[in-house]
Amino acid sequence: MRTLWALLALALLAGCGFQLRGAPQYQQLESLTLLGGSFDLHDGLIDALEASDVLVHDASPHTLQIGSERIDRRTVAVDSQGRAAEIELRYTFTWQLLDSRTQSAITPRRRITLVRSFNYDPENATASSDEDLYTRADMHRDATWQLLRQLDAAVRALAIGEPADQGPAQSPPLETEQP
Repeated sequence: MRTLWALLALALLAGCGFQLRGAPQYQQLESLTLLGGSFDLHDGLIDALEASDVLVHDASPHTLQIGSERIDRRTVAVDSQGRAAEIELRYTFTWQLLDSRTQSAITPRRRITLVRSFNYDPENATASSDEDLYTRADMHRDATWQLLRQLDAAVRALAIGEPADQGPAQSPPLETEQP
């Protein structure tokens, strides 16, 4: 009976067009120039783009510009002695696709923000420091894939002639640069 239910569920999923999100494919981008960003983000983007057959070099007709990158750290909980017990990291940066020749915007500037928190043990500073480093590395990895998914959606929209200013609801275009 369970097998029948499982087959029925699979048939429904297949019938509705559901499929797992794979690695982004950039049919319209043969090459890309990458400007800005921290080493971790920059290196992750290069690896992921090259895995998708996009050449990353300085002579490309398109430039992906990373800007306003910052990581903020704040205490969100304290223990009974007033020491930090939980830390929150907020990683924010902007990105924009530009025409390399004219430096004109192909897509509007977009902001990506990731927030993570972790327990902090002041009695075990080494483990807490390692947790901070692992959390930051995880955030850079997630930010890389989030940027690539948004870039893929923007390139697809441009290829089919949709306005470039429409994008994912969670990352609207920025009107002004904020500090």
